This record gives sequence, C-alpha cells and structure tokens, in this order.
Amino acid sequence: MSGYDSNPFADPHEAANPFADPSVTEATSSAARGIEDYNPFADDNHPEPTTTSAAEPVPPPVAKPAPPTQPPVFKPEPAAYPSPPTYSDTYPGEERPIVQDDELGKAHEERLQEQQPTPTSGLVTKERKNNFPPLPAKCPCQPCFYHNIKDDIPPDSQARVRHMWLLWWLLFASWCLNEIAYIAAFAVDADGGEGFGFSLLWFVLAVPCSFVCWYWPVYKAFKSDSSMWFMIFFFVFFFQILAFIVYAIGIPKSGNMGFILAFKAVDKNTAAGIICIVSATFWAACGTLSVILLLRIHRYYRTSGMTVRQAQEEFAQSRAVRSAGQAAAETTVAAVTAK
Repeated sequence: MSGYDSNPFADPHEAANPFADPSVTEATSSAARGIEDYNPFADDNHPEPTTTSAAEPVPPPVAKPAPPTQPPVFKPEPAAYPSPPTYSDTYPGEERPIVQDDELGKAHEERLQEQQPTPTSGLVTKERKNNFPPLPAKCPCQPCFYHNIKDDIPPDSQARVRHMWLLWWLLFASWCLNEIAYIAAFAVDADGGEGFGFSLLWFVLAVPCSFVCWYWPVYKAFKSDSSMWFMIFFFVFFFQILAFIVYAIGIPKSGNMGFILAFKAVDKNTAAGIICIVSATFWAACGTLSVILLLRIHRYYRTSGMTVRQAQEEFAQSRAVRSAGQAAAETTVAAVTAK
C-alpha cells in the first residue's frame, strides 16, 4: 500500500538525495552568501549585512583617489643667505623706533660725508702757493710762480723738464762766475770798468728774462701738452743759444767774459786769466747743453703728433679769450665809473 501513497509526479532523485531537504538547502545557501560577502580588507572582519531596513538609508560609496603613477619631483629651494647685521646706535635703556636697513645705510653715508675733511681744511688738496723765486716772508716782493715738477709734469716728461731746470741754474751760476771774472780782470786792468758795468746790467736782466722767456714756456708746454707753448720755447731758445755762443767768444766791452778776454787777462795776470777761462768754459758748456736739450725736446715734439697748425689754433683761441677778458674788464670799469 505504501507504493500507492507516494507522489507519482515527484522527482525520483529527491528521495535518494539527503541534501534535498528544505531546511538543509536554506542553511547551505545562507552560509554560502556569508562567505561571498566576507571582505578581508575591510576595517572590521565582520561581514556586511546583505539586507538593510527601509528606515536606514544606505550611504553612497566613497571614491578613493587613485595612487599617483609618478612620484612628485621636489625642486631644491635656493639657499637663503643670512641678512647683514643691523647696527643700532641706541644706548642701554633707551627706546628707539626700529630703523630699516636702507635708512641705516643712508645715515651711515651721511656720517661718512660729515667725517670727511673739506677742501678748506688743507688735508685733501694741497694749497698751491707761489714758491718761486724763493724769497723770505718779510720781503716786500713775494714769489710770482708756482713751480713743482713732481706734481705738474707727467712722469714720462719730468726728466726733460728737470734737465732744463738744471740748465737754467747753470746759466745763473755762469752769470755769477762772469761777475767774479770781471772783478778779477778789473783788478788787473783798470780799463775793464766799462765791461764790468755791462756785466752787472746783463746779470740783472738776463737771469729773470731767461726764466720767463724760455724756461717757463717749456714748463707750461709739458704741463699742458700745448703746441703753442712749444713753439714759443723753440723760437726764444734758439736766440738763447746764439747768445751763449756770443758769451763764450767774449767780445770786448760786451759784459761777457769769453775766451778772447780770458786770453788777454792771462797775459797780464795768470790767476785772473784762469778765472776768466773758467767763466768762458761755463758759457761754452751752456751753449753745448742747450743744443742737445733743444734737439731732444724737438724730437719729442715731432713724435707726439703736434703740428704748427695746432699751435696757430691755440694762439688764436688764447688771443680771443684775452680780448674777451679785456672787453669785460673795460665794461666793468666803465660801469663803476658811471656810478
């Protein structure tokens, strides 16, 4: 009868499968769902619930930023140099406002300018006082020229100017020796009084005129590199060389003790004659050295690129300046007279 109680439409394998029981299948299906929902990388190791109640809304998933494909490149920052120290001029216990670096710099510059000596103090610039001729302070006549080769003449031309300076002093010594020789000759022969008078006159006139007429022009020529002053020097110094030749010859009653007068003095007195010969030798030495120095200075003039045309232009310019100054002086005098 049991065969009649079974369901003819049932699955024939269901009775033979022990897991076909509904309770067993429900348990296995829930266990499988729990294993599938398990996330080992989650914050907690508890499986998330598969079902949620209608009262609690589910928050949307938060998108995590993707990791950078390339590490960032950091540029090294430039090294920061330490700022210069600032100095304060305040005293202990004194409150002063903070001063910026630029204000401190300006104040420092002003202090340096105040500490620098002014030109009137005589520490920066030398006072250019006339120093030639060297006369005593109590003398009523004071020096007329400022003579300083080291400060006024360029270094490459100082040797030439010094040689001319020594030549002028040799000229001065020759005139002094010329007077001594005439005194010795006059002591031997009383007829030489006329020449002795002329020698005194030439001594008084020739010494300052030689300084003004040919030494001072060559001094100013090298000082200012002026072609005009070189031309003045060449013109005057040529006649000075001719004068030296005449002095060395010794024309009677000319005031110059040359070789002619020296040989006459030797016949009368040997000692006086020797002094006269030494004087004539000094005139000859002056003439010889003058020719040598003239050639050297002329060579320098030619190699420096100066020309006669340049000298003419400088002369015309200086003459125009002098005429303008003279006109201004005359106008000033007329205005003062009119008042």
